Amino acid sequence: MQLQSPPPPPPAPSLSLKGRTALVTGAGKGLGRASALALAAAGARVAVLARTASDVARVAAEIEALGGRALPLAADATRSAEVEAAVEQVLAAFGTIDVLVHSVGRSLRKPVLSLTDADWTGLIAANLDSTFFFCRAVGRQMVTQGHGSIINIASAAGLRGRPSNAAYSAAKAGVINLSRAMAMEWASSRVRVNVLAPGRFLTPLTEPEMSDPLKYEAFIRQVPLGRIGRPEELHHIIVWLASDASAFATGSVIVIDGGQTLL
Repeated sequence: MQLQSPPPPPPAPSLSLKGRTALVTGAGKGLGRASALALAAAGARVAVLARTASDVARVAAEIEALGGRALPLAADATRSAEVEAAVEQVLAAFGTIDVLVHSVGRSLRKPVLSLTDADWTGLIAANLDSTFFFCRAVGRQMVTQGHGSIINIASAAGLRGRPSNAAYSAAKAGVINLSRAMAMEWASSRVRVNVLAPGRFLTPLTEPEMSDPLKYEAFIRQVPLGRIGRPEELHHIIVWLASDASAFATGSVIVIDGGQTLL
């Protein structure tokens, strides 16, 4: 009896985002900028949003110089009305939002007993409220259209508390569990919600501290891979989560921290 050959493996899912629209918040600098450039390189039209108009104008110009299409938007992500207006601008320009990368946030290092009410509410607003406002506004559109991918940038700090980092850790833990809840609510509408939890990356926010050799050496002793991350190292995973290649991933939390949370 002649044995039949096994069927060939199915073709790999495409990482192309051609014809799709992405909205990236916090896109003026750091991980948001890196995400916007990666999505544009994969073929997406990209709306780039941040609070500072000059920052998003510069990133939009970078995208267009590479042959992409970009829409710069300036808005305060902690103000619900500005978020809703920005989402309407994207829909008016492109007709749909297929991908949301929410990268807005800020940190503050203070012991709990030194935190003021304003410190606490400011950190929660910047990190957690902003996530809720954008996910609600974009999620409404994605549920209606029956597809979408949301990628929320949290932090490895959201997985375990750190001294002098309580407000930030609490806010990012909230981002993680808010994302998981939305993943469950919207799965039937084929809207996926995933989380990236990066450790320390070299961005304009961390550069002042990390440019000090003593502080850098002290920090990387806590990281098994012995260095901090580079924003471009997120390019491929952002595109994977945005594309059909990750069609079976939702509610996932992907930690990229050089192994720091293992210690």
